[in-house]
Amino acid sequence: MSLAEPREHVHAIAERLGGLAESADDTEHIAQVQRLLDDVRRAGFAHERSEYLAAYEAVFERLDDWEHGLSERRYLLGGATPSLADWWLFAALVRFDPVFYGLYKCNRTRIIDQPVLGAYLRDLYQHPGIAATVDFGAIRRHYWLEDSRISPKMVYPLGGVGDLWAPHDRALRFDRKEFDQSAVEEIQTAVRAKGEFVRGQSRHRDRITADGSSGFVGVPGRYHLYVANNCPWCHRVALARSLKGLTDVVSMDVLFYRRDPDRGWQFRPEEEGCTADTLFGSKYVQEIYARVESTEKSVPILYDRETNTIVNNESAEIVRMFNDGFGEHADNAIDLYPTEVRDEIDELNAWIYTDINNGAYKAGFSSSQAAYELAYGRFFAAFERLDRRLRSRRFLTGDRLTEADVRLFPTVFRFDHVYYTRFRLDHRMVREYPGLFRWLRDMVHYPGVMAASNLEHCKRGYYGRTGNNIVPVGPALDFEPAP
Repeated sequence: MSLAEPREHVHAIAERLGGLAESADDTEHIAQVQRLLDDVRRAGFAHERSEYLAAYEAVFERLDDWEHGLSERRYLLGGATPSLADWWLFAALVRFDPVFYGLYKCNRTRIIDQPVLGAYLRDLYQHPGIAATVDFGAIRRHYWLEDSRISPKMVYPLGGVGDLWAPHDRALRFDRKEFDQSAVEEIQTAVRAKGEFVRGQSRHRDRITADGSSGFVGVPGRYHLYVANNCPWCHRVALARSLKGLTDVVSMDVLFYRRDPDRGWQFRPEEEGCTADTLFGSKYVQEIYARVESTEKSVPILYDRETNTIVNNESAEIVRMFNDGFGEHADNAIDLYPTEVRDEIDELNAWIYTDINNGAYKAGFSSSQAAYELAYGRFFAAFERLDRRLRSRRFLTGDRLTEADVRLFPTVFRFDHVYYTRFRLDHRMVREYPGLFRWLRDMVHYPGVMAASNLEHCKRGYYGRTGNNIVPVGPALDFEPAP
C-alpha cells in the first residue's frame, strides 16, 4: 500500500493505532480537510490566474479557521486524544510544506511557521508511532513527478519539511494548566505506565553565593562534592569544578561506578579511580543522606562541612553556583554563563536536556516500543540540529565555551562507546556528524575537560551490570586532536 496519498496515509495511521472509528462529529471536519485538499489541487493545476487566486484564497481561509480554532483546544473535537478527523488534517498538513507550498504555489506561509498549526502538526507527528508512517521521499516523488505541466523538469526537492521534532507547548497548555507536586507525581505514574522513562526530582536546593547572602558563602575548604564518573549529571558538575579552577577549593570523592542492588551508590576505594568517603567513612551514599534525615539516594551531592548539611543535589544548579558562587576563589577568566548570551544558553539547555541528555535515557530505559521510537526520533532530530549549528561555530553560542557546552558534553562524550549500543540509539555515531564530531574533539582537548572525564568508568558503569556483565572493548575510536 502506498502512503503517498492522504487517504492511504490515514488508513495506515488507523492501523498503527489499533483502529479509529469515524464519529458523526468527525464527518464534517473530515469533509473540510478533503475540501482543503481539493482547493490545493485546484490551485496547483489552475489554467487561469483567476482560478488560481480563488483556490489560493480558499486554502488559506480554511487554514486560518483551523489556526484560530486550534488555539482554543488541543484537538479538533476538543477531546484528550486525537480523533480520526485530526489524522485527516495531519495527513494534509504534513504534505503542505514539502509539496503544496512550492509545487502547487500555495505559498503565503508554511505550516511549520504558523504558531498554532505548526505546533499542532508537531504534536501529532510526535505521537508514538506516527513518524514511522510518514515517508517524505514517497510523498515528494508522488506529487512532484506526477505531471510535467506543473513540474516540467520532473525533479523533486529534498527539503521543505522543517523540524517536526522541535518542542511544542500543546500538552502543557491544554492538559496541564495547573498542577502541584502531587499532580506531577500522578502524571509521572501515568507516563511510566506507557513505558516512558521519567527522571526523579531533586529536593535539596540551597545555593552558594560569593557574598554569603544565601547563608552559604563560597570559600575554600568548606564544601565537599560526591560524584560517580559514569553518571552524566555528575560528569557535568565535575567539568564545571575543573573548568572553574575549583579542584583545590571544593574537595571531591568518587563513587564506584556500579550501584549495589539493595543499597545504591557505594564507595569502593580499592577500585581504580574510586575513593573512600573521606568525610565520614560511609560505605553507601544512603548513609550521607541519612545524616540529614533525607531518604534520597542520587548523586551528585554538594555537602557543607560547616553546617553538616547537604547544600544541593541538583546538577544544573551546582554547575551554576560553581560558575558564580566562589568569587575570587574561582578562575574567572572563563564565565560559563555570560550575561549577553544567557537567553540563548537557557534556550539551548531546555531542548538539549529534553531531547538529548534525558532523551538518551528515555530511549534506553523505555519499556514499550512506542516510547522507545518516540525518544529515538527526537534524539536524532536534535543531533541533526546540533550538527548544523556546530558546522558554523566553535562552541554552541559562538567562539567561547559556556554552560551549554558543559551540559551537552557528557552525553556526546559517552555516546559512541555506550549509548549507541547500550541504549539502542544506533542511527548514527557521533563520528558521522562532521560539526558535532569536530566540536567533541575540540572539547576533549580544552584545558580541564579530560581531567574531569573518565571514559573507562562510563563503559564499566553502563555495561558491567547487565546481561553477562561483559564490558565491550570497542569501538576503536579515540578522541584525536581537533584540527
